[in-house]
Amino acid sequence: MKMPVIQVRDLIASRHFQWIDHLSTTNIEPEFVNDTSKTVVLVTESDFQPGYYANATFKFMQFGCEIQIFYKAKADFDITSAEIEFQRLFVANGWQVAISREHVYDPDTGQLTKTIYVEKQEPILEKRN
Repeated sequence: MKMPVIQVRDLIASRHFQWIDHLSTTNIEPEFVNDTSKTVVLVTESDFQPGYYANATFKFMQFGCEIQIFYKAKADFDITSAEIEFQRLFVANGWQVAISREHVYDPDTGQLTKTIYVEKQEPILEKRN
């Protein structure tokens, strides 16, 4: 089973959003940290824990990812529509949008940012001998 950040990264990449210029997992590469000419999306893990205990073991893993969007300074697209389509992608693929935070400006770069938390439960299939 792929790690949650890889699952989320692959899902976002599969949609080919035209407004996303760069997609990172865990850390933003140094060349993109202060680049306000690109919209950068960062995916990090926010939850990875067992759940639903039965028969002295757990049956699911609770996965969660934090998605931070750093919009380019001169966004040339409808941010609200883009975010709705973005979040619907997760719902359509078995994820739940747990939290969608308000927009804030990054104090260092002045970029508009958005943070979204997505989660899902992944069943653990028991191996039989």
